[in-house]
Amino acid sequence: MKTKLLSLCPIADAAAKTRIAEFYDIAELEKCSEEELFARAGSFEALIVPYTANMLVSERVIDKAANLKIIASAYGGTRQNIADIHAIRKGIAVLHTGASRERPMAEYTLALVLCSFLRINNYYHDMCAGLWPRFKYPRSRILKDRKVAVVGYGRIGRAIAELFKTFTNDISVVSKHLSPEEAAAAGVKKVELDTAFAESEVIILAGGNTPANHHLVGARQFALMQKDALFVNIARGQMVDEAAMAAAAAERPIFLALDVFETEPLPAESPLRNRGNVLITPHRANNSIEFEERWQCLADDLVLLAKGGTPDSVLTEERALTMSES
Repeated sequence: MKTKLLSLCPIADAAAKTRIAEFYDIAELEKCSEEELFARAGSFEALIVPYTANMLVSERVIDKAANLKIIASAYGGTRQNIADIHAIRKGIAVLHTGASRERPMAEYTLALVLCSFLRINNYYHDMCAGLWPRFKYPRSRILKDRKVAVVGYGRIGRAIAELFKTFTNDISVVSKHLSPEEAAAAGVKKVELDTAFAESEVIILAGGNTPANHHLVGARQFALMQKDALFVNIARGQMVDEAAMAAAAAERPIFLALDVFETEPLPAESPLRNRGNVLITPHRANNSIEFEERWQCLADDLVLLAKGGTPDSVLTEERALTMSES
């Protein structure tokens, strides 16, 4: 007998839906509230959960859903709208589609670094203003053989480090969950946060936004940065003291490339706007069309679960606690 699966959004990939339907009896909703889900809680064994701004699969839903065995996030994270820790502790398999974010976010990070190093954003804005800025700026840099540090070594951090190995062998990692021996085996060097900021020409923040990581990066780290070093944030704005960062960018010869901010949308009066040493984009690092491969990732994992396997995306409590909200 097939597992009863309720998808709280349409399954947008027809091929993925066909694969899932081999093992699951699928019912789809256009949308669903927490209250509506609570009312249905006895009728499903598996859930597919889309992005929502508010809690959807709450503890009370999980407690009422006596037959629930699988909760699958179709968006990437789980923290924002799934009571993931509660579910894991009750023996429910909680999985996510983070694998579909790895390459898109790594390539976006690379683009931010290259645009900043080569001043492409500066040239673009000057050209749009009617200028010919050929000799306006000092000579630019390339990425080859530069010292790069990645702060956070989860799926995204690993993907960034692997992609950047195309350009440099000098890659350091800041991670609480990686031993020096594991780092060496992966071809990277484990360092402390302050060391990464003091010694690297590129520092990329890619870790999870947790209460322990609030303002992980602040005035101390920006003061340690070398002249012309670049700080990149594709993680979460809350992990950085934004006021200290803006002050450092105004006072020191450093560069910033930011896709995320403490307050989003970024306020019009933000001092991070209209600075020649700051490249800003509107939280779009995961916007490539390839992100839609999430449905195939989801199908892979649901099929593997149905066959008795354990996908890599199934969360442990420890892994769930290190993840950002969606």
